Amino acid sequence: MPTVHDEVIDTAAEVLAVDRRSLVAADPLTELPTFSSFRVVDIVERLEERLGVEIAPADLRPENLHHLDALCELFARSASGAKAV
Repeated sequence: MPTVHDEVIDTAAEVLAVDRRSLVAADPLTELPTFSSFRVVDIVERLEERLGVEIAPADLRPENLHHLDALCELFARSASGAKAV
């Protein structure tokens, strides 16, 4: 069973049309030529559906969406049912 971290990486790589290594090496994700705000929305929507969670609107901030680690933490926290601080 894939972890939340794996799901985030696989989904982001799929939507941004890059391999996992390129995705992990990009920080911030905005360095990737395929990055756009529309694609971030697609990533979030797909992950919400795949993981069965809903991200709170207050958590949809650039600092949570433009960095892979932050995106992984956001979905891990939501999947565990913890609230953002």
